[in-house]
Formats: sequence, C-alpha cells, structure tokens
Amino acid sequence: MNCSKINIKLKLYYLYSLLLLDMLDTMENQKSKISRFYGELRRRNVLNTCVLYIVSCWMIIQVGTVAFPIFDIHNDYYYWLLGIFIVLFPVAIGVSWFYNFTINGFVRIAPFSERRMLNNIAPLVDQRISLDKKNEAPVRLDGWYIKAENGPVKGLEYRIDNGVTIGRAIECEITLLRSYISRLQAKFIIEEDVLYIEDLHSSNGTLVNNERINDRIRLFQGDEIQFKDIIFKINEYTTQKQGSLLLSKTTMIHNRKW
Repeated sequence: MNCSKINIKLKLYYLYSLLLLDMLDTMENQKSKISRFYGELRRRNVLNTCVLYIVSCWMIIQVGTVAFPIFDIHNDYYYWLLGIFIVLFPVAIGVSWFYNFTINGFVRIAPFSERRMLNNIAPLVDQRISLDKKNEAPVRLDGWYIKAENGPVKGLEYRIDNGVTIGRAIECEITLLRSYISRLQAKFIIEEDVLYIEDLHSSNGTLVNNERINDRIRLFQGDEIQFKDIIFKINEYTTQKQGSLLLSKTTMIHNRKW
C-alpha cells in the first residue's frame, strides 16, 4: 500500500516537473520574442518618434492655452486640437515604422531581407561578383568549407568553424531567408579536425547525400547538404605542407606495424 502511494507521488512530481519545464520554456520564448520586437522598435526609431510626438503635442497645447484667450478663440477648439493629436498618434507611429526623417527628407527603412545581417559570417568567395585582374584570389586556410550550389546564397563559399549554425533566424551564422527553413535548421560541429552536422529538430529536416539524418553524422569531402531545395557542397582544403605532414605520419605508422 505504501509503495503504491509512493509511486503515485513520484508520478505526480514527475508530471509537475514536466509542466514546470514547459512553462519555463514558453516564458523564455515569449521573452525572446519581446526582446526582438523591442530591438526592432529601437532600430526603426519608433520609440524616439513617440517621445518626440508627445513632447511636441504637449508644447503646442501649452502654447494654445496661452494664445486662445488672447485671440478670443473658443475653448472648444482646444479639445478639437487634443482630439486631432490623439487620432494622428497611430499615424505617426506607422510612418516611423517604415520611414526615418532625415535632413534629406523621409528615407525608407530597409527591411531585414535588404540589410546586412551583422551576425552572419562573411563569405570567403562570392561568385556572383565578376572577377577582374585587380581582384586577388581568396586566401584559404586549412579547414572545412561549404559552397552554396543554389538558393538565396548561391555562389557563396563559407569557412566552417566549430558551432556554425544555419537557419532562418538572424542569430544564425548563415541565414537562409526562406519560409520553409526553420529558425534553427542545422549545426556544424568540428571535433579533432573532423566535421559533423546535426539537425536541430527542423520541420523539413536535413539531408546528407539525399538521405535524411536524425542524429549527428560525419561529413566528408564532396558531400552534399540539402535543406529542401537549397544545396551546399562540402570542401576540405589542405595545404601541401599539411598534406605532406599527414603523409609522413601515415608512413611512420605503416613502418611501425611492419
């Protein structure tokens, strides 16, 4: 009897802990969304516009309270003026979301897809730009690289370090602006110079050589990574010096075995 009561209590504690963890995760997601929205408001100067609009309306009303009696203007116009300011407040906010007022007039604020994503790693090679004689060949270091075969970053080649994340979110090192790409799609991991890829529970999955992966998988030279219709190709670059060093180590191991 006591054992059954203990089991029931343990199950209740377990369910309570799961519920608590789910609530904490939901709160964390809501906090992240609010933080991103607040950052967007600051980027678009919406908050500054609100403060400036309120201060300007207050100053105009203060001037009106002094000027209306002087010019024998009826007090009803005071309330009309206040109502106009209240009605125009959402209009001012909407305009400030899309435009910035500068000395050159109203300038449209570029949306996310048109501005540089500061969290993204810079591509080593951009084949979308025609090369001329003045452009020097990119300097490649030993390591792993991925090249976009198609999609929104077609022609770009990136050097992969440990922890590089691909997804739709601006926090990712490589951002793919497609609706079918998850916010966090996949992650590259390097351990002892070996490259792995791990799917981050994406909705459409990650394919390696046309096979969907569920766990971390090792990548090799020439492998193809596919996110629906976006394909990246894996390249490993090794200098001649590094290649000779690896060959000499291999020869030494072979001699020891014999």
